[in-house]
Amino acid sequence: SESDVERMLSLIERRGANFVFFFSHTTDAAWIPVLKEKGYFAQPPNVEPVDDDRMNFPFWGPLLYLARCSAIDPCRVVDTILNFQDTDNPRILRDVSEIALKVEPIEQSLRLKDWVQKYLRSPYSSAWPDSNLIVKLLNRWAGASSDATDEALELMKVAVSFKADLESKAKQARRKADREEVTTLLEPLPRFDEWEYHEILEKGIRPLSEWKPYRIAQILINATATMIRLQFHQDELERVGSKDYSTIWCRRLDESSRDYQDSKENLVLALVFVCEKVHEKEQGSVAVLDQVLRNQRWDIFTRIRQHLYTLHINEQTKPWIREMILSHKDYGKWQHHFEFQRMIRLACEKFGADFLTKAERERIFDTIISEPSEQSFRDWVGDRFTEELFEEKRHRFHRVQLSPFASVLFGQYADYFQELQAQEEEPVTDDDYAPYRSEGARGAGEERSPKSADELAGMSDEELLSFLNEWENVRRDSDKWWVEISFAGFAQAFESTFKELILPDESRLHYWIDNRDQIERPIYVRTMVSAIHERVKAKQFDKLDQWFDLCEWVLSHPDQPRKEGINRSEVSKEYPDWESSRRAVGDFIEMCLEKDVNAPISARSQLASLLEMLCTQYDRQLDEGEPVFLDQDDQLSEAINKTRSRALKSLVDFGYWVRRQLEDDEADTPEVFAILEKRIGSGSGPPLTLPEYALLGMRYIGIWGLNKEWATERKKDFFPKENLRAWVEAFGNFLKYNPRPYKPTFDILRNDFEFALENIEKFKIDSLNPIKLIDTLGEHLFIYYLWGVYPLTGDNSLLERFYKKTEKNRNRWSHLFDYVGRSLKNSGRQLEEALRQRSIEFFNWRFDKKEPSELKEFRFWLEAECLDAQWRLSAYLQILHISGPENIGVYTQINTLRGMLEEHTALVVECFAKLTDYVVKNRSTVYIEPDKAKPILQAGLHSDDAAVRANAERARENLLRCGRFDFLDEEN
Repeated sequence: SESDVERMLSLIERRGANFVFFFSHTTDAAWIPVLKEKGYFAQPPNVEPVDDDRMNFPFWGPLLYLARCSAIDPCRVVDTILNFQDTDNPRILRDVSEIALKVEPIEQSLRLKDWVQKYLRSPYSSAWPDSNLIVKLLNRWAGASSDATDEALELMKVAVSFKADLESKAKQARRKADREEVTTLLEPLPRFDEWEYHEILEKGIRPLSEWKPYRIAQILINATATMIRLQFHQDELERVGSKDYSTIWCRRLDESSRDYQDSKENLVLALVFVCEKVHEKEQGSVAVLDQVLRNQRWDIFTRIRQHLYTLHINEQTKPWIREMILSHKDYGKWQHHFEFQRMIRLACEKFGADFLTKAERERIFDTIISEPSEQSFRDWVGDRFTEELFEEKRHRFHRVQLSPFASVLFGQYADYFQELQAQEEEPVTDDDYAPYRSEGARGAGEERSPKSADELAGMSDEELLSFLNEWENVRRDSDKWWVEISFAGFAQAFESTFKELILPDESRLHYWIDNRDQIERPIYVRTMVSAIHERVKAKQFDKLDQWFDLCEWVLSHPDQPRKEGINRSEVSKEYPDWESSRRAVGDFIEMCLEKDVNAPISARSQLASLLEMLCTQYDRQLDEGEPVFLDQDDQLSEAINKTRSRALKSLVDFGYWVRRQLEDDEADTPEVFAILEKRIGSGSGPPLTLPEYALLGMRYIGIWGLNKEWATERKKDFFPKENLRAWVEAFGNFLKYNPRPYKPTFDILRNDFEFALENIEKFKIDSLNPIKLIDTLGEHLFIYYLWGVYPLTGDNSLLERFYKKTEKNRNRWSHLFDYVGRSLKNSGRQLEEALRQRSIEFFNWRFDKKEPSELKEFRFWLEAECLDAQWRLSAYLQILHISGPENIGVYTQINTLRGMLEEHTALVVECFAKLTDYVVKNRSTVYIEPDKAKPILQAGLHSDDAAVRANAERARENLLRCGRFDFLDEEN
C-alpha cells in the first residue's frame, strides 16, 4: 500500500544500515519506479579525493539492486541506468558494464554501450581494472548482429587505444627550457596496466581475428600509429620522419623478445597476428591491407609488410617485394635489418634469377661493394684505424649484405662472395641481422605444394591434370608446423610449371586450352591467367589469340549470387567461385593496355569484346553491396577493388591505348561509348552502383577527352542530381582526383558547382569526408576565379557564394587561405602579372574580413617568392596586429624573415618585434629558436635607424620577460 511504501522509504532514509540492507537484499523489481521517482537512482557518487595522493571510489547500493533486477526486468533496469547523471567513479562504471555483459536480450546490452565506453575512457579505469569483463563483452557482442558487430568494434577501438602521457604539458614546458632534458621523453600508456592490456589483446583481440580479421587489423593499425605518434612532441615530428625506434621496443614481429609484458610490443604482435589472419582468411582483402599499411608513416609498418611478404611469397606479393627491394636506398649505408634480409633471401630463392634483372642486381651489388669508404671508416674509428681493421670491417659488411642475394649472385659477384665465405668458418644466419634473437627462432611461415616443382615437371599433361583434380589433402607439415601443404601452395607450383614448361610448348599449351573444361577448381585457372599476364608483361604477344580465347572462356563463367548454406570458393569442386579468375582476366587486360607494354593494335577488337563482358556482367560484390572495406564506406576504394567497376577504368584506358597505338590524339573510340551506353541512362546493362558512380566521376575528364560531344550530352547520367548520394559520390570524386581544375569543362559543369554550393550542408555522406569535399570545392572555385572565369565578388562569383555558404564553419576559410598560400609558394619566383594581381586582390578581400583564424594561415604566403618581398612583409605585419602567428609555423616564419633581412631590415625587425609581443601573451605555446632569431636581433640592435633599434630592443625585452635568458647576451 501507499503507507507501506512511505514507511519503507522513511526507514531507509533515516538509518544507514537499513539503506545498505535494503539495497543489498531486495530482489523485487516492482520497487524500481518508486525509488526512481524519489530520486534514489539520480546521482551515482563521483570519485572522492582523500588527500593529494589518494582517491576513494565509493560503493553504491542502488546499482547492486539494479544488477540483481536486470535478469527480471531488463528493459526497466536499462532505462533507469540511462537516466543516471554522469559519474567519473570507475567502480560504478565497471558495475554498469557488468550489467551490460549479463542483461538479455543483446539489444538491451547494446543500449549500455556508451556507459561501457565511459568505463574504458575513464582516467581512473586502471584503478578498477577488469580485462576479463572487456574480453567477455567483446566476445558477446562480436557477431551477434550487425549492430552488435559495429559496437564490438567500437569497444575494441577504445580498449586497445593508448592515452597521451599524463605529464605531456609539463614535459613540453621542461623541454622548451632544455631540449636535452631526458625527463621530457613522452610515454603514452594503454588504458589498463600492462598485464590487463595483454589479456585484452590475447583473449579478446586474437580470438576474434578468426571472425573479422581485416576490420580488426584496421583498428590495430590505427591504434599502433597513434601510439607511436604520442611518443613524440609536436615539434619533433618533422625531424624524426618515419623513424619510430621500433627495433628497440619490438625486436621481433612473430613473438615477444622480453621476459616481461610491454604494451607497445604486445600491440604490434597482436597486429601482426591479425594481419597474418587476413592473408589466411580474407584473401580478397590482402591487397587492401597492403595499401593501408603502405599509407602509414612509421617504420614498423614497413617491417610488418616485409614480414607478411616473407610468410606469403607468391605472385600477388611478388611485385610488392620487387618494389621494396628496388626502391631501397641504403644498401651501402646500413646493414639490412632482420625482416628485410629474410624477405630478400626467400624471394630470391623462390623466384630465382628472373626475379630481378641482371642490371637491377648489378646496381644493388655495386652499391654494396662500393661501401664503406676508407674515409668514413677513419671518421668512425679515429686513431684506432688500421688497414687490416678496415679490410676486416669491409669484408664483413659485404658478406652480410650480399648473403640474402646468394642464390641470384652471378659472375664476379658470385666469385667474390665465395671468397668471403671461405674466409669465415660460420655461415651468415638470420641471427646476424639486427635486432637479432639468439634462440627460439621460428621458421618462416609458408605454403607448399604436395609435390615439388621438379616432380610436377616430370608428369605428363594427363597425369598433372588428373593430380590437380584429385589432390585435396590439405595439412600441416609434420616436421615444420608453420608450413602448410595447401591448394595455394600447389597453385603456385603449378603456375611455375605452366609458365616455364607448358606455355613455351605449342602442343602442351593446346592440350591445356582444349581441356580447360576439365579443370575442376578455378584456383588453377587463375594461375594460368596469371602466367599469361606475366608473358604479356614481358611483351611476348605471339600467342595472344589463344590467351584471349582462354580469357573469354573464363568470363563465360558468371559470378554467382550468394545463397544461404552455399559456401563458394575457388578451391571447391562442388561450389566453385570464379570471381578471382575473372579478376585475373581484368588484370591481364590492364597489363595489355599499360604504356610500357602496349599490346599490338591487332588486339583491339578482342580487348573490346572482353571489356564489354567485364563491364556489363553481373558482379556479386557490386550488385549485392558486399563491401571490401568492412568498417568504412569508401566507394572509390570499393570500385578499384571490384572486378566490374575496375573494368570501367580499363575501358577508359582502352580508349587512350587506341589513340597511342594509332598515334592519333583525335582518333574515334566507338567501342568505349557503345559499352558505356549499356551502363548508363536507359542502357540494358545492370544499373550503376555507388562505386561505379564514384569511379566514373573520377574519370569524367578522361571520358570527355575521348568524345567531348557525347560526354557533354550525357553529363547528367554521370552526375545525377535527382540521386543526391550518387551525385555526391560522382562529383566528390571528380573534385578529389582532379585537383587541378580543367578550364574547358567549367561551362559544362558550372551547374554542378552551383548545385554543390546549394547543397553544401548535405555533404555529410559517410563515403566521402564532408570537410575534405568542401575544402576541395573551395580550392577549385578559387582557381577558376584566378583564371578570370568569374569576378571575385558579386552575383556571378561562385567563390563569394562559397564563403557565404561556409560562414558558420570558418575553418574552411582558414583551409582555403592556407591552400592559396601553398599554391603561391609552389609557383616559384615567376607568376603572370594578372594572376599575381588577382592573388593580392583576394588577400585584400580576406584581410578586410579580419577573421583571426583565417589570417593565421599566412605562413606560406610569407614564403611565396612570386610576390614582392616588401608586400609580403607589410601584409604579415598587418596580420600580426590582428592575430598571432600560426604556432606550428613560427620556426619557418622566422627562417623566412631571416632570408629577407638584408634587403628589408626595418620591416623584418618590426615584424619580429610584433611577433614577440604575441609571445609575451602566449609564452607557453610559441617557441622561438635562438639560432634563427639572434641574427634578426643583432641586425636591429646595430642599425643606424633609431626606430629599428627601438623595435629590436622591444623584441629582446619581450623575450627576456618570458624567461628566455638565452637572448641575454645580445649587445646593444
